[in-house]
Amino acid sequence: MAVNFYAAIPLMAVLAIVQTSILPRFPIAGVEPQLLFLLALAWGLVRGLEEGLVWAFIAGIWADLFSLTPLGLSSLAFMAGVAGPILLQPLMPPRRLPVTALMGALGTLIYLLFYVVALGLLGRGLSAAGVAGLLPIALLHAVLILPIFFVVHSLLRVLQPRRVEF
Repeated sequence: MAVNFYAAIPLMAVLAIVQTSILPRFPIAGVEPQLLFLLALAWGLVRGLEEGLVWAFIAGIWADLFSLTPLGLSSLAFMAGVAGPILLQPLMPPRRLPVTALMGALGTLIYLLFYVVALGLLGRGLSAAGVAGLLPIALLHAVLILPIFFVVHSLLRVLQPRRVEF
């Protein structure tokens, strides 16, 4: 896991810069995707809960460094959003595209609800219009998780092939 951890830090830094500088100028259907969260979720779906939580923590720290929220809040929300779908994954059919899309939407809803509740507890709640915007983000993430999952799965298959013994 150490190699994956070291790869996560610069990759998430680059994605955080893209997330804050480029994506706000090019929203998709009026919604900005959360690339950091999607990559952490895809990594967790492929590699398991432990690595998914590490990647979510790193992604959340980078997201908080570029936002006005308290440091660590995004990490907790990302970790909750990654843990929920991964813990439900054994109950689902194996590796089907609709299941992956469902996991993307479910993880996004968990992450966003955790985030909104935590902001409310800190006295920085969202407006009703902001809460109503959660569903379009979940739908967008349900679509965007598919190519990200495919890239992560293919990359890991090339970099870490399975060992064959005779």
